[in-house]
Amino acid sequence: MKFGKEFRTHLEETLPGWRDKFLRYKPLKKLLKNLNNNQDASPAVDLVHLQHWFIRILNEELRKFNDFYSDEEEEFVILLQELKERIERIKEKSSKDGVFTSESEFSEEMMDIRRDLVTIHGKMVLLINYSSLNFAGLIKILKKYDKRTGGLLCLPFTQLALRQPFFRTEPLTRLVHECEANLELLTPLEAEVVEFHNHNTQDLSNPPLSTTTNILDETSANLGEETVDLYRGTLAAMRAIQGLQKASSTCNPLSFSSLYKSKDDESTGAVTAENSASNSPATLQNEDDPNQDNAPLV
Repeated sequence: MKFGKEFRTHLEETLPGWRDKFLRYKPLKKLLKNLNNNQDASPAVDLVHLQHWFIRILNEELRKFNDFYSDEEEEFVILLQELKERIERIKEKSSKDGVFTSESEFSEEMMDIRRDLVTIHGKMVLLINYSSLNFAGLIKILKKYDKRTGGLLCLPFTQLALRQPFFRTEPLTRLVHECEANLELLTPLEAEVVEFHNHNTQDLSNPPLSTTTNILDETSANLGEETVDLYRGTLAAMRAIQGLQKASSTCNPLSFSSLYKSKDDESTGAVTAENSASNSPATLQNEDDPNQDNAPLV
């Protein structure tokens, strides 16, 4: 399945409040298609101003990714800390020497904490996939731009994206593992849920699907409809990521898998459009320019 269809499928299945936070892949693709048609009719298009304009559009997308990702990550830190404090209070009241002795000692409040942990875990995994999908979509758009205009924007802008907060998922991954450690404390857990969490965090950039067939049915009764929605969205993201990795199995340094593996590499300094063939003076940095209007998507 083509990336555009995978991306659209994920948007349809993700959390409703997240949909407008993703890359505007379809409008950007349409913009480039129309741009190519206009160039055929008028070859004298000023590529310098064209690239400057397109960079501004992409910078708006980067700001959107960073703002949403940072806000969600901060909320997860707060929520997880609150849940850990609730666990400690329950342990003091209903356990001996800090260890639960039987399933009967699980209070209704403890089960609520467990459900909250599963919910926040699902959202954190979904946010990691949010990072991956938007980065992959950005690469696709940049490649299309270079192909249709003859520019060389993909590499410098990709290097810029690699340094953005939305792509730095290591702290969030640590939170996921911390959440799982607390879930293990609240034994017994359903085997299906434990299996899902274990497989889901072996490699968050390449999560397997083989163990997820019966998860939704098994967890819906115990964990609530909201959690099932999270699983659906996460599985849709997994399918999209795996499809990308299969499609980019070559040694292309700009492939999704190659760039994802290199996200911890040292990056270069500030990137400007001067690094590209068209020598535009427009910077690629994520900064507002008060003297320029926002570039509309068409």
